[in-house]
Amino acid sequence: MKIVSGSSNPQLAKNIAQKLDVSLVPCEIGKFANGENRIRVSKEAKNQKILLVQSFSEPVDEHIIETLLIADALERLGAQSVELFAPWFGYSFQDKVFLPGEPLSAKAIARAVESTCIRKIYFLDLHNASIPGFFSIRSNHLSAINIFIDYAKKQFDLTNTIVVSPDFGGLKRAKIFANELELDLASVEKRRNLKTGEVITSKLEGDVEDKITLIFDDAILSGSTTIEVSKLLKNKGAKEVHFFATHGVFTSTALQDLAQSKVDSVVITNSISQKENLKKITVLDVSLSLVENL
Repeated sequence: MKIVSGSSNPQLAKNIAQKLDVSLVPCEIGKFANGENRIRVSKEAKNQKILLVQSFSEPVDEHIIETLLIADALERLGAQSVELFAPWFGYSFQDKVFLPGEPLSAKAIARAVESTCIRKIYFLDLHNASIPGFFSIRSNHLSAINIFIDYAKKQFDLTNTIVVSPDFGGLKRAKIFANELELDLASVEKRRNLKTGEVITSKLEGDVEDKITLIFDDAILSGSTTIEVSKLLKNKGAKEVHFFATHGVFTSTALQDLAQSKVDSVVITNSISQKENLKKITVLDVSLSLVENL
């Protein structure tokens, strides 16, 4: 097997290659003068089993098109097989049609990917576990939970710690996390204003007073849930608040808002490449989660 990296997350691709002790196939990614992508994959890919590593992260459409072009190049070079590791699957939140005239975007992207020579795709902690059903090719839904469990055991005094689900939708994920750490579980009742997007926390089930609290979720976007839940927990007497999420999407002013919030730390993975050193934020390498499942 050899690794080909798109432009979204080259360091993750290098980490995977090092753990597998395989080489990275050179792949030139640039632009023509008219703004179109220019792709050229090295002949080293010929007759090889290829793992293409690409997050569908911002700029999302750019990275998706890039993936399709790299796959086409690999097919024309005569790669033996092509599999895709897309640790962050852009459009994964658009997995339903709410109003007439809207696309089922996640399925449309699935159709585009499976129209190439890619014959297997690896996902990581999808927001909706039904998304692999949009694909007719083989898929493997991985989780970063073991990485977070190992980190929590090393970093925190678990005799005085409780896991918190930030909302009803995340209750199942948080329960698994709590069970693995042999900790109690608390939950927050949260609602979101559909017009303004404002997050409102109203109720806490569980005792967090003088405890270290670990919030567990799949992704951080605007950070509003993290910020509002951390406020509630601190007001209820929590000693510390730490937020765990596989994907650090960080839209708009999320990073600045989190830096000024009551949350003590945010722990994410490198499923999405972070372009700056982030205050309060720890990034864990997720490459082992894939390597163990190849």
